[in-house]
Amino acid sequence: MKQFGKSGERVDFYAFLSRMFLEEPPRELADDIASSKFHLFEMPASNEDFDEGIIILQKFMKTEKDADKMYESMCKEYTRLFLGPVPDVFPYESMYIDGLMMGKSLLSVKKEYMMAGLMKAAGFHEPEDHVAMELQFMSYLCKDGSKKRLQKDFLNNHLLKWAPGFCDELIEKSRSDFYRSIGKLLKGFLVIDKEILDGTDRDF
Repeated sequence: MKQFGKSGERVDFYAFLSRMFLEEPPRELADDIASSKFHLFEMPASNEDFDEGIIILQKFMKTEKDADKMYESMCKEYTRLFLGPVPDVFPYESMYIDGLMMGKSLLSVKKEYMMAGLMKAAGFHEPEDHVAMELQFMSYLCKDGSKKRLQKDFLNNHLLKWAPGFCDELIEKSRSDFYRSIGKLLKGFLVIDKEILDGTDRDF
């Protein structure tokens, strides 16, 4: 069993979740799923959302064996959900907190990044409150054991305030078990990580 409270495991899982929202899934992921090379984290028995996310993803992995078709389907679903022409789900904090794009929440998130000495990469054209950026920021903070307070504050003041609602909408509107599982995993993991940061040891 892996001890998920270790910083390296948290770094990797935040980075994985960030990558799932940053852009279309990589072709390598479809290849790994089709060839059963993709390995899942074990679930904590007490977390229903994470548990369900694992089960849904396992189902997806068992039923999808054609990497070409899987990759095409995953890319189409990503586009439909997050790009549009009119997205089904808006992956931005300001849409959930302020009710509009580029709201006050975006300014708050940008301030957090600046205080940590970070800025958005020139090639990334989404606002800084995009879920992928916020998850990547948590991954960055988790790399440094001295930044526990910053991790806790950003999780409580930002992600936990809006991402659960985003996940619920993603789960409801997704036509794919893959993105449904990602929504469940993210929602469950944020609760797990809050417990870790609050001092609760949890083994995976």
